[in-house]
This record gives sequence, C-alpha cells and structure tokens, in this order.
Amino acid sequence: MILDLDAGDGIEWPFVLETAFQLRDILADEGFECWPKLTGGSGVHLMAEIEPTLTHKQLHGYAKSLAERLARTKPGKYTTIPGAEQRVGKLFIDYFRNGRGASAIGCYSPRARRSLPIASPTSWAALERGIKPDAFTLGAKRRKV
Repeated sequence: MILDLDAGDGIEWPFVLETAFQLRDILADEGFECWPKLTGGSGVHLMAEIEPTLTHKQLHGYAKSLAERLARTKPGKYTTIPGAEQRVGKLFIDYFRNGRGASAIGCYSPRARRSLPIASPTSWAALERGIKPDAFTLGAKRRKV
C-alpha cells in the first residue's frame, strides 16, 4: 500500500513531516508497519506491506478510507481530491496509487525536474532530522541533514 503525501503550493515541509508521522501512527494502530520514501519532488510516500489476498479494488477502498479519515482532521489543510487546483494551500493525500494499473516513482529513479532529484528510501530517524524530499540528486553527494 502506498500513501503519497504531496504538498501543494503554500505547504511547507514541516507540515508534510508532521502528517507523515501522524499517518505512521494511524497505520500502526491499524496493525501496519510502514516505511517512508523520499519522492524527489515535494513529498513523501508511506508504504506498508499488505496481505496478498486483497484485491486492487479492496486495497484502493481501504487506502481511500485511511486518507479521508486523516483529511477530516484538518479539512482546510488536507485534500484527497486530485488536481493541482485542489492542492493550493493543502497537502494532497494521494491514495490513488493503490488502484489496478497505478504506478509510483521507483526507488533511485531520477525525476524530470531541476537538478534531477532522485526518489530514495529513507528512515523515520532521517525524517526526524529534517531530510528533504529532494535530498539526493544525480551526481550530487548526500546533503547533510
């Protein structure tokens, strides 16, 4: 399962981090251990192993319910509706990556953005230290956090 925290214009990284830790706790309460991945963009993916018996439709519905539950905690700061215009001043909790045929950026894949940031696995400790989603770039050494 992948939940993508994608910051819209006006959303700062500390709020994305706060949300990632909150979502980690929600997932733990649901019995999931999740891990973070830097997207190389403006956010972070939280990933959790699921039972292979779930269908794509069941997983999509479950991920949607988690995203909507979190979004209800701060309706003015979160959205679960896709589209750039929906993200202005909000953090998009993207659960759509859990549908059949959906994709997500793979680890160590460069993004087509300035400086070619790379999606990278990370740790909760690195997030606590403030690592940024674009901490790694092609040809660049790791930035200190």
